[in-house]
Amino acid sequence: MLQTIVYSLGFFLLFFFSWDVDLNLLPNIRETWVWNSEGRFGTTSPKIGEDPLKTINGYKTGGKYYSFRTGKFLETDPKYLVDFPLLSNGYLLYEKIGDEVNFFSDVGELFWKKPINSYPRSGYFASPVLYLAGDNNTVFLMDESGNRVGKSELNGRFLTDYQFDSKNKGVIVLFSGGEIYRLDEKGNVLFESDLSKEKKDSFFKSVSLSPDGKFSSVHYSLLDKDFVLVLDEKGETVEEFSLPKFYPHKLYFVTGNDGSIIFNLPDSIVFYQDGKLSWEKTKQKSGGVYQSVFATDSIYVVLSESEIQFYNTKGNLIRTKRISPSELPIRFFPGKVSSVFYMQSKSDLMQFQIF
Repeated sequence: MLQTIVYSLGFFLLFFFSWDVDLNLLPNIRETWVWNSEGRFGTTSPKIGEDPLKTINGYKTGGKYYSFRTGKFLETDPKYLVDFPLLSNGYLLYEKIGDEVNFFSDVGELFWKKPINSYPRSGYFASPVLYLAGDNNTVFLMDESGNRVGKSELNGRFLTDYQFDSKNKGVIVLFSGGEIYRLDEKGNVLFESDLSKEKKDSFFKSVSLSPDGKFSSVHYSLLDKDFVLVLDEKGETVEEFSLPKFYPHKLYFVTGNDGSIIFNLPDSIVFYQDGKLSWEKTKQKSGGVYQSVFATDSIYVVLSESEIQFYNTKGNLIRTKRISPSELPIRFFPGKVSSVFYMQSKSDLMQFQIF
């Protein structure tokens, strides 16, 4: 009896004092759904997580827009281009050279038509929709009804990059002249700044927003050298460091919730923590400018040649997946549930879940 009490007390104390210990468990990533884009068929929707058929608006393949709501490809005049929010409803039709934008419901009903001569970019949730002026020096902020919202208009010296918040909390917009705007889902300014005031003669090329929206990273060049600024949610500089090489173009990279960064460069993959290089992996064959990379709260996803690599937030490789070169290029986008994300290749859509 006494021995049983001692064992029970010992187990309780062990459990109590180990409750807050970080076990650093590695996330488990599984493919839970796949859909053939051209054939319009796929596996059964997963029973846990989210239903992709009810979450994803649609997709483009071969220049055609397919709606999950209608189960059809949109038949339209070739002079029109289609823009749509990936995780919301409806779609926009506009001419590349024109002065009119039309918004249709997800069942094809025309909701409104307005004389707008800018190009719409809806992002994930259409909040806000960016309308890009033809000269790339102005971005108008509108809602799904085509009405101006928040700050209404962003001005700068040539738009170079933007990234929508993956959790429906706005967008960040960067101009080459250093004008940067962080906006909430209603187009209101969270912070704005002219980075060129302290970085004279710099050219600002790329921007990245962390999954929780609290960090943003800016890639810029001065003369023949590249640099990175890490900003907090108020737009204040947290880290600044230089890159080992000069790249005369936009870079594809993601920022983690702790401010760490993984770059998918044409010739290598590099991981930075606290402004310092942690590791670099050289690619066997140098690729083009566009290099797929994606981040969630708990993992980084990187395409290296024809292999998808999954890393945890400490930069440790946890899984790889081969993909046929014929399926490239690919892109990743979030789901509405934080544990879900998607990959789109030339032929397929695929859902991944993190357990």
